[in-house]
Amino acid sequence: MPVTAVSFRMSRLASPGGNMNNAIELGDEDCGHLARILLASRRVNLRHNFFSWVHGPVQSLIPHEILLCGIADEGGYLLHQRFTACRYFKDDHYHRVIHPADGLIHQLTHEWGAKREPRLIAALTDDPDGWHRRLLDLELKNLAFHGLCRVDGQMWGYASFSRLRVPFDARLALFMELLLPHLLVTLARVLANEARTRSLGDRHAGLITAREAEVLAWVRDGKTNEEIAAILGLSMLTVKNHLRHAMQKLVVRTRGQAVARAIALGFLRAQSSRRPE
Repeated sequence: MPVTAVSFRMSRLASPGGNMNNAIELGDEDCGHLARILLASRRVNLRHNFFSWVHGPVQSLIPHEILLCGIADEGGYLLHQRFTACRYFKDDHYHRVIHPADGLIHQLTHEWGAKREPRLIAALTDDPDGWHRRLLDLELKNLAFHGLCRVDGQMWGYASFSRLRVPFDARLALFMELLLPHLLVTLARVLANEARTRSLGDRHAGLITAREAEVLAWVRDGKTNEEIAAILGLSMLTVKNHLRHAMQKLVVRTRGQAVARAIALGFLRAQSSRRPE
């Protein structure tokens, strides 16, 4: 089924001619790009997926080299992220851009808060406000910035595209408005997955003791409780207690299940590194 052309009225953005009610038409091709971007985002769960998404499908509507974005945590602190393959944009540039006191993002956030509209800075050489020199110094060249608010009016997140290769007009502003909510939700899913992975890792880190892991390693190698006791210089009762505690912590019922679970969680290698006797 063909995609129907969609008309969006940009009542808040002036066109180059100054018409505040300029209507932006999205034809079949643009609607197709938009649909592919949204559908592809469903497969984005990890950071490298997000990078491939913004440097793949998203490029069809907002061709760029550098994406800086961020989401506020529960305390309102912006968690900045960068997704770029531009070799000119170094760590020093990034840290200067996100500096909390006088960084570029801080300034743009303040300016955006006054109108809540996309901030498009083509940074032409005759720019009287000095944007050209500043963005050139930061290796950004140009910039399209937009934010999203929480229900209390505070900023929830932002996206800043740089080194764009499209006209800086109402059409670009429309694409920013359409894509930003979806981009931030997708980023939030990636960050939530990373936080959950770290939490699981922290929980598992102290799950079993070094001695319990050692006993399980000998079980993996086919040793009996009696043999393990002799190897480690422990009593049979102590070996049994270590196994019982490990099985309780790993929530399993048998020695074999305990070994398999320990391997799955990274406590044991699948195969012994010991030389065969």
